[in-house]
Amino acid sequence: MANRLEKRLGGSIVRVAYLNHDWPTLTAAIGRERDSGEITSISVLPLLLSKASHALRDVPDAVARAERDHRIKIVVGDTIGMQLDLALALDAQVPADLPIVLAWAGGRTAIAQAETQSLVDQWHQATGRQIVAAGSSESGENLLAAAAELQERTNHVPMIATFTLFPGVLADQVLSAANAIGTRATTPVFQETALIEILVDRLSILQTADQFG
Repeated sequence: MANRLEKRLGGSIVRVAYLNHDWPTLTAAIGRERDSGEITSISVLPLLLSKASHALRDVPDAVARAERDHRIKIVVGDTIGMQLDLALALDAQVPADLPIVLAWAGGRTAIAQAETQSLVDQWHQATGRQIVAAGSSESGENLLAAAAELQERTNHVPMIATFTLFPGVLADQVLSAANAIGTRATTPVFQETALIEILVDRLSILQTADQFG
């Protein structure tokens, strides 16, 4: 995905950094680029779908460490957010007559909950589908309960929309829940063109703010 974004931007260097589950960290990724050439500015685009703990705590902490270690100013963009364009990309994977359980792991903050419900409302208005959001977990009980409620209401077994960026633990949990009720799950959104365009927009906002800041 980083390569696709770099190609789309046509001039900026795009590198991947991780918070605490993999390597390189933000500090290490910046160090690599500074060792290989001169860096004039650094922008961080958080690959997060909601304003939960990673966005509110982990990203600011990682940026503060990198700024301290490298003595350089870093500008940080907004999270990707619960974007309707991403939901509609998932919608295209679902037969038109089926309801959808939106599986997400955005945390319990009031902001995250409100953003998720707003997305459900927008999605329903755009497509007419019956949609219910449910938090994913290892047990899958929230997804199973939401699917049962939606099936009873619509008389159709719903599909589960995997509202996550990449394959991994969450996507596996969603697939397991889908298998348990005899339905299918969508694939994550990392391959969608809409995701790249959202990131381009986030970077454009940062550059405009920096220009007039």
